[in-house]
Amino acid sequence: MLKFPFISIVIPVKNDAEILKKCLNSLIELDYPKDSLEIIVADGNSSDNTRKLAESFGAKVVLNEKEVVVSGRNVGFKVSRGDFIAFTDADCIFDKRWLKNALKYFKISGVGGVGGPTFLPKESTNFEKAVDLIFSLTESFSATAHRKKVLSFKEVNDIPGCNAIYKREALEKVMPVEEIFLTAEDVWMNYCIKRYGFKLIMAEDVYIWHHRRSSPKRFLHQIYRFSVGRLQVGKRNFNLLHPLHIILGLGLPIFLFIFFYFLILFFISIFFLKIRSISSLLNFLLASTLFLFGWSAGFWRELLLPLRDIKGK
Repeated sequence: MLKFPFISIVIPVKNDAEILKKCLNSLIELDYPKDSLEIIVADGNSSDNTRKLAESFGAKVVLNEKEVVVSGRNVGFKVSRGDFIAFTDADCIFDKRWLKNALKYFKISGVGGVGGPTFLPKESTNFEKAVDLIFSLTESFSATAHRKKVLSFKEVNDIPGCNAIYKREALEKVMPVEEIFLTAEDVWMNYCIKRYGFKLIMAEDVYIWHHRRSSPKRFLHQIYRFSVGRLQVGKRNFNLLHPLHIILGLGLPIFLFIFFYFLILFFISIFFLKIRSISSLLNFLLASTLFLFGWSAGFWRELLLPLRDIKGK
């Protein structure tokens, strides 16, 4: 009988029971032996029924006292038993062969981590689709590890934190990650893994579906935090900042030229993105404005008043 390696799946979460349920339902349907798999939910002091829900699915629940992703992954890894560790988010849904497909790439000499494309679920709202369109644009500039287009497989410098499977021996070199990063802890971790000589692979058949933020308020908060985290790792190593990260960070003054900004977005959406409905156009314009404002605000916040304590942020 074919023996499968033991895999630990670590999910940091806080007050997201509704979306976590979909995630856990998807994980228990994976085409992988249940006795070779454990699910670890790192709960950030949730006030909803996240903990109870996770336990009802048979997940191991650990307390994430600092309530952010980097500390959640640290405590999850600490209690994990797997030969391989998969990191993901509560708002993800998985292809049934997600883990099996990933494992074959570890047969390549020196591979320490494998990731793949992240697609938008079909049932997503119009606002989520607008947000996804913005992330697709950043993908076009190679400013993100979250990609939809992956031809076969290739070695990369970074893999997305929501779709990342690692050898334990690679993570043992870099974990625990310093709990100073509000976000982008995966960028720093992957950079450190590469420094130890491990390869990172992006493969087209290691794919998941990842929900985007469904409300303007949550999206603005997310982008603000993304910007703070990216500048934090950029201070550690300037090469981890893409020129687009800096341009957008300095972009708050662009709001003085708001008319031209909307004119450019309108041109892009009509002629390049082929948006034809008024509703889709308005959602794209709203999401784009929130993205620019949130990223620039986070960038300036971290530039002028560096974050000292990430707990509860």
